[in-house]
Amino acid sequence: MIARPVLRARPAFRPQDWVAALRSAKALFRLGELARLAGHSEQAARQAAHRLVRRGWLTRVGKGLYANMLRPEGPPTAEEAASVLYPPEYISLSSALFAHGIADQAPHVLTCVTTNKTKRFRTGLGEIVYQHIKPPLFFGYSLEQGIAMARPEKAALDFVYLELQNGRAPALDEWNWHELDLVRLRSWTRRYPGTVGEILGRYAPKSVSPRRARATPHRRSKRSQAGVRR
Repeated sequence: MIARPVLRARPAFRPQDWVAALRSAKALFRLGELARLAGHSEQAARQAAHRLVRRGWLTRVGKGLYANMLRPEGPPTAEEAASVLYPPEYISLSSALFAHGIADQAPHVLTCVTTNKTKRFRTGLGEIVYQHIKPPLFFGYSLEQGIAMARPEKAALDFVYLELQNGRAPALDEWNWHELDLVRLRSWTRRYPGTVGEILGRYAPKSVSPRRARATPHRRSKRSQAGVRR
């Protein structure tokens, strides 16, 4: 009679195992990724995630999505979560205007645009608002370290366009216009409804001094904004 091999159960994933795993892992996890990490079923991983949230080692960002609060370089930002939570998107509007130094007032939420439906998420990393924009207007952003952000001129156009779409008069009188490339702004304005150009024409100077060089957007409040693909 041939003896069958003895199948040994995998040791239980202990709290110290979670600490070691999370400290050497990435910023955000889907539930399935947590299950594979621990060798659990998704149901067991869901229960484990609840315990890890109570311990403060994970923070729930969205349905089945968690932020790794034990990441060695620090907890993830709302900006990092935005692209994973509700793609496709890029940071724009008030958040991008502040990040680029065009507007001086920091927004209380992270503002993005998307081709999906308008949606608001209250996450453990802060509130993130996604506003719908038509697919032909989904351009003018670049990618930096996994974060998609509108270029300064695109953030300005998105802001004016969506303010008008929402029945509000855009407030542009306190913008720092020297942070904008007016040639690019006027070129991209042609892709928007004429009312956007009319509003910008009332405020935009005919010319401004050259923008100061910058390799990256101003991140004056990198972690408080819960704030480049083409």
